[in-house]
Amino acid sequence: MDPTQRAPDGRLTRRDALGLLGAAAGMGLAAGCRGGASAAQQIRYTSAEAPDFPAGAVIRTLRGDVDPEQLANGATLMHEHLRGEPDEVLFEVDSAGADGVACLVDSAGERRPQESLDNLQAVAERTDVHIVRAGGYLQDVGMRVYPVSVVEMSEDALYEQFLQDAADRRWGAFGEIGSSLQMRPDERKVHRAIGRAHVATGLPIFTHTPHESCPSCAMEQMDNFESVGVDLAHLVIGHMSTIKQEDDPLGTHSAIARRGAFVGLDTVGHEMSRSQIPATEKVKMVLDLLDAGFEDHIVFSSDMGNRTHWKANYGNGYSTVLMQFVPKLLFAGVPERTVRKILVDNPRRFLAFEPKR
Repeated sequence: MDPTQRAPDGRLTRRDALGLLGAAAGMGLAAGCRGGASAAQQIRYTSAEAPDFPAGAVIRTLRGDVDPEQLANGATLMHEHLRGEPDEVLFEVDSAGADGVACLVDSAGERRPQESLDNLQAVAERTDVHIVRAGGYLQDVGMRVYPVSVVEMSEDALYEQFLQDAADRRWGAFGEIGSSLQMRPDERKVHRAIGRAHVATGLPIFTHTPHESCPSCAMEQMDNFESVGVDLAHLVIGHMSTIKQEDDPLGTHSAIARRGAFVGLDTVGHEMSRSQIPATEKVKMVLDLLDAGFEDHIVFSSDMGNRTHWKANYGNGYSTVLMQFVPKLLFAGVPERTVRKILVDNPRRFLAFEPKR
């Protein structure tokens, strides 16, 4: 590399770093940057710029309501899927904790059976990693459709069910609330019911947008939630790391952030089969958002739902954001304090709420 291509302080420019990331991806070089240290070792989970939280704000976990400061010592991953036998899931969760994960948000797109609820509760009681259970309904035609019961229910009936389930099942968020490439009337109904339940409880919301790249879905979701009084500061628009370059990711991401919501870059650390967005493009999404001044509106996760990627099966498991994606950001010149804000502070600001009921 010609030294003249480096920044004045000797570091690679972001453009050069992205080029090297692309060249190194096939050889696995980027993940081992900075001496091969793990992301947890590279990033100091302390900050003199701790976010302010409203008096009485809590994060609702399966072990109880906790002060947001209890999640200040590690990363919070905003959109994961914790499924399987308790002992197997416990191993994966504890392994992620050892790598620097403090909290995992368990996403649901359907109404869970009691056995599933009990299994996750058993894991939560045996691990030091905080687990936030989310709930709601997801429809993305071509991937999943609503049960007949949801189609037949009125908006008011869904609203009442969401209130009851949030209390009985100890939800700490509503999510993942999805929609199809063309939003359908039943999807609008569910979004409105969830939005009303948010207004009544204070619980935050995170969404699913189709992995086939759908900028308009993000706008429709925000419009629907705002129509029933949702403060978009309590909303993550999900799967924004699946927006293709030809669809102008920064335009969509900036529009979300300007309206006050969080940009969910929640398929990072691996490639999803329905989108196949390479890591270099996902890194560029982050760099572009940072350059635009929106570091307060980014959250990360991996949407890990495939057990073939678990550590027990020689994958990175729920540590893949820290092990695969964060080193690429550091290599591209993102400061550690900024990475910490995205991994630790932004998720806490999103999850913290003042209980209303």
